[in-house]
Amino acid sequence: MIDSGPALSTSAYMPLAPLLRAVSYEKLDWARRHIARLDLDDLIQRHRAAFASNKLASATASRVLWFLLSEELTRRQVTPWMRHHHLSTTDYSINQRFDLMVADLRYIRSAFPDHFRVVKHRRCKALFSGTDSAFHSEAGYCFFGGTRAAWKMVKSFNLTEEAQLGCMFLRSTPIAKRLDAVQASRERVFQLLQSNLQAVRRTKTFTDEDANAALLRRHRLWLCRAHTTGGPVEIAKMYERLTSNPIDRKVAARQLQIVDEILRKKR
Repeated sequence: MIDSGPALSTSAYMPLAPLLRAVSYEKLDWARRHIARLDLDDLIQRHRAAFASNKLASATASRVLWFLLSEELTRRQVTPWMRHHHLSTTDYSINQRFDLMVADLRYIRSAFPDHFRVVKHRRCKALFSGTDSAFHSEAGYCFFGGTRAAWKMVKSFNLTEEAQLGCMFLRSTPIAKRLDAVQASRERVFQLLQSNLQAVRRTKTFTDEDANAALLRRHRLWLCRAHTTGGPVEIAKMYERLTSNPIDRKVAARQLQIVDEILRKKR
């Protein structure tokens, strides 16, 4: 188990840098090698459990573990929204909000390596091209103790729509409203897709198991489409990163046509 030092009070704000510095290189290296061997489902479940534990400021060890799990998910190109799309609340603690911001920044840094070129503020550039030490220093500065609004950071970082759609925290007001609407309707969409499939007659070639697989596939494709500016090719790539299951772009496009037809009829 990773020991990140003494516990803090339940109301304290603490950036990640001092917690990471308190753990030896050997322990961090051992943890990273162990985490790299996890399959995707296990990795995401552990990541979600660690994040849930981070609500209390005293959860220092779980925050270090969460960061290492998050880094591995970034390495595997699993975007922050994919890791947290199950969440139905935004009642995060200050440390959870900081961690979500860090995860978004690390994702953008990896997925958009040239983004630093369009960042105007010198200090902000370190978040996208500097050393890890500089990154953590500037992340704490930009968060400003939790008083700086996410949309202001989005503006300072000059984040594109494409980049924001992969994030959980760094979203402009219009994109936040759009994705909040997707989140609010996801359960209703799932129920409508489920109802449609329940009415389809079961055969030897279309069993209950097949229907359940089709339901999950269609719902996840619907979610993926909401989080990309691209067409079927990008949606298919995102679906594969989310599920570890490849899907042909034409199949993805056809499944989304079916989803749209179902939702249109149910309005």
